Amino acid sequence: MNFKYLLNSQLAKETSWSLLLKTSHAGFSFLVIVLLARILGAEGYGIYAYTYAFIALLSMPAQAGLPQLIVRETAKGMAKYKPELVQGVWRWAGKVIIVISISLIIVIGSIFLIFKKGKFGLKEWTFLWALFLVPLVSLGNLRGAALRGLHKVVIGQLPEFFIRPVLFLIFICTASFLFNERLTPPQAMALNVTAAGIAFIIGAWLLYRNTPLSVYKVKPIYERKRWFSSLIPLAFIASMWVINNQTDIVMLGIFKPPAQVGIYRVAVQMALVTAFGLQAVNMVVAPRFATLYTKKEMGRLQRLVTRSAQATFGFNLLITCFFIFFGKTFLNLIFGKDFILAYIPLLILLLGQVVNSAVGSIGVLLNMTGHEKDTARGVALAAGVNILLNFILIPPYGIKGAATATAISMVTWNIALWWLVRKRLGVNSLAFNFGLGKAL
Repeated sequence: MNFKYLLNSQLAKETSWSLLLKTSHAGFSFLVIVLLARILGAEGYGIYAYTYAFIALLSMPAQAGLPQLIVRETAKGMAKYKPELVQGVWRWAGKVIIVISISLIIVIGSIFLIFKKGKFGLKEWTFLWALFLVPLVSLGNLRGAALRGLHKVVIGQLPEFFIRPVLFLIFICTASFLFNERLTPPQAMALNVTAAGIAFIIGAWLLYRNTPLSVYKVKPIYERKRWFSSLIPLAFIASMWVINNQTDIVMLGIFKPPAQVGIYRVAVQMALVTAFGLQAVNMVVAPRFATLYTKKEMGRLQRLVTRSAQATFGFNLLITCFFIFFGKTFLNLIFGKDFILAYIPLLILLLGQVVNSAVGSIGVLLNMTGHEKDTARGVALAAGVNILLNFILIPPYGIKGAATATAISMVTWNIALWWLVRKRLGVNSLAFNFGLGKAL
């Protein structure tokens, strides 16, 4: 491998900035988790985490796979010099999200008010506040996808990955100081909504400033039939992703007390630290995958896939080793003795993340090359495995069972999608070739 080229390339520069941004996001999010866990306690944080996971499941129809479609169609439209299609897909997607989000809030909020009859406790108020995150997060993700499609990768991530967590952290610290008492889960969720709202406004301004004039000046063209055809599998994929990411917490909340949900949530968040290297790289390579595939430059595509997988795998191993040797001490020192129980679930989840990083950006690669239906099949398989194993393992084994179910499902979809990438594209996505890829 030409490491000098890799280090000096535009890809490396953008990946470095993206990784720096992801690192900052992970750091601020970590501080938020620590403060919420200590201020709310295991039970209060469990209520907050359970509500957040449940809202993520409810908001699946709002985004409906649109961010992935926007990245792909924006990159393709600009590569083919068709800004009218870019403006068209932006407007169409925005209208879809607004209509679905408002409908969800009205329907779910009304059902809640009818069945609860105004008798609200901490869980109910936390849930009602969380409903406002549905449109804010959905539209924010759409705006970020548009910027990434324009190859403004770092700017596209700035509102969600830096501005929002920083504001949330400031709000938590300020509220705790002013009130001089423990925050409640509803108050914490309200602060989260406020931070998301401000981040959305800033993000909208950034999109306005960075959109080429060619996109603004043309009359939009709508290819609704084609977009909708692609959107169905992409929406299904997005839904399956959310199910895979949130099923364990939701089902744990059904079978076990809130304190266990809070402990497990800490394990999940710590395990995700190892994945943000992959996420940072995905933000950069996604539009490039679409561009290279559109231009039929398969040799460059293979090299990009391999290099990105190697970078994420190395980063993952480094973080995983730290948690293996110092995990218990870390959990006790940072979160408190109640959260030491998160250590074993954390190790189990880390095993799944090692496989995840070693296999590379398979889901993004399939989606950006028009093979989203294959991604849907693989992720659906994993979601089914995840739900079944959580149902079987959580009642007898609690947080360890939830972690095992999640890790196994993660390995399942990685193997399935790796095989589909090889079959459809002739590309080997593994960090290390082992003679499986083509000589390029």
